[in-house]
Amino acid sequence: INLDHRPEGWSFMQEQFMKLRMPVERFSAIDGKTLDVPEMAEQGLIAMEALPRYYLPDEEKLFGTDLTAGSIGCALSHMFIWRDIIKRCSTGMAHPQARFLVIEDDCQFDPAFSEQMVNERLSHVPPDWHIVYLGGQDLLRRQHQYQVGPGVRRLYKGFRETTAYLINSAGAKACLDVCVPMHWQVDTHLN
Repeated sequence: INLDHRPEGWSFMQEQFMKLRMPVERFSAIDGKTLDVPEMAEQGLIAMEALPRYYLPDEEKLFGTDLTAGSIGCALSHMFIWRDIIKRCSTGMAHPQARFLVIEDDCQFDPAFSEQMVNERLSHVPPDWHIVYLGGQDLLRRQHQYQVGPGVRRLYKGFRETTAYLINSAGAKACLDVCVPMHWQVDTHLN
């Protein structure tokens, strides 16, 4: 996910993708500054009760929680990708059980990151998984309490991030269900 007016972010990611020999499809992110937020609320994409906090000055907002123009654009970018995943899996463009790696353009891969590492960690994930985060912020420093396998932990409410994750069609459907209408930023909705 990369904003058209931020080519440096795309260049940063392309360098990493080349080193990883990872095929990639760029998704043009939605610029939240171009959106008609009141209209989106009228259409039901944004919860009406979220608007008063949206209009607060940034310094009064809860960082990482309250909606901002940028966070709405970010959420819509993820939502469009989820919708595309559902379409691809339901029309035969992708296997119904396919998994998709979604990455924002500020992701910095660990030097040990590889497809083999991801597959090893996925072997510890329950078969009915929907979304697997590949990084994030452990805000309450409790992730160690939720470990289910080497490098694999269950999600808990103190975790935030959409920088890099694996998702399948069932996960895309579930994410859309919990994120519309938007009350908070997308990563807050997802946990």
